[in-house]
Amino acid sequence: MGDQMLRLGARIAEIEALYGCALDERDGQAARRLLAELARAGARLAEEADRAAGPARRAAGTRPGRTRLRRRIAGTQRTADRIISRAARRPSGQA
Repeated sequence: MGDQMLRLGARIAEIEALYGCALDERDGQAARRLLAELARAGARLAEEADRAAGPARRAAGTRPGRTRLRRRIAGTQRTADRIISRAARRPSGQA
């Protein structure tokens, strides 16, 4: 589990770095490339987290459905998508 968490942390750091670079980039075309890479990094994070979650085990007395981790992953993915969408709509030159 420790190696998986380390890989997840590295993916999160990659996303944070790409997000910061995209925010600071003044060239519109370069910013779009960074946003596209940010989207790919987000997808890699989601895949890695999904693998780390493994098969969902249901505790006795709980109803079936998405695990808390899967709900958090989905929420994080939606948030990243909103951030990318807003940053892509921002006119170039605006920070």
